[in-house]
Amino acid sequence: MMSHNNNYQQFLPEDHSDDPMILEVPADPQPPYQEKIPSGYDPMGDIYLRGRAYRGLAGGRIPWWVLISGWIMFGGMFLMVFMPMVTAAAWELIPILIIISLPIIILWRGTAAKLAARKYKRR
Repeated sequence: MMSHNNNYQQFLPEDHSDDPMILEVPADPQPPYQEKIPSGYDPMGDIYLRGRAYRGLAGGRIPWWVLISGWIMFGGMFLMVFMPMVTAAAWELIPILIIISLPIIILWRGTAAKLAARKYKRR
């Protein structure tokens, strides 16, 4: 003979609703969009990373020490090509001078943007 102690209805409140219980669980919140940075080891990733660095540099959103060290490094390379070209009138160095002047132009834009942002913050 089996006892009738397993009757669980005696412990529950009197609720005779036949509606199923709905429990809403919020979805996991999506993190904000984070741009995936490609690897710098493949050629296209390297080109993308250089372009991203130059955009930040030309936009004036870099620290002063990076800007000054860029002027020292790229300006030094520019002067190393420019001085022999002027003294020896070596016109075959003009293509190299044009290629080396591109980082100087980017540095100039970055310095001007950094100074403009600094003046704007003062107002």
